[in-house]
Amino acid sequence: MKKPLFYFTSIIIIIISEILLSKFSFIGLIFIVFVGLYRGASVGCSVGFFIGLLEGVFSTTSFGVGSFSYSIVGYLAGHISRRIDEENPLAQIIIVFLTIILNWVISSIIETLFTGIQGLFYLDWKIVFVVLSPLYFWILKKWWFFWFKKLEVER
Repeated sequence: MKKPLFYFTSIIIIIISEILLSKFSFIGLIFIVFVGLYRGASVGCSVGFFIGLLEGVFSTTSFGVGSFSYSIVGYLAGHISRRIDEENPLAQIIIVFLTIILNWVISSIIETLFTGIQGLFYLDWKIVFVVLSPLYFWILKKWWFFWFKKLEVER
């Protein structure tokens, strides 16, 4: 019962912070990558789906685009964890950068296919904050340790 409460609380905090700080809306994506890397593909996909679903309610994009793209990101982050060291800050930066690009590509393609509106999704200055992803991973680990005693990578 503790893990669902942890995920629910984390998602609510992320959604509230993304609503309040809309310029920093990649916090949810970093959490999805974190969960995918440490908890596996199925948990990363599920958390990505729910964060994308809730973001879709509060954003101007087509409903379901975020759910789909975040689910793919969480799934792939869960599968890439078998091949990398999750604790390496450079690996964290590279993975977060690649998942931002992947999320942008998937979202742009789907948005263009279903609405015909190009340019709704764009990469902007937020990508500069990718270098802070090791700090976000450290904060998320502390948040995990606040709820649980240990963090084991599920492979």
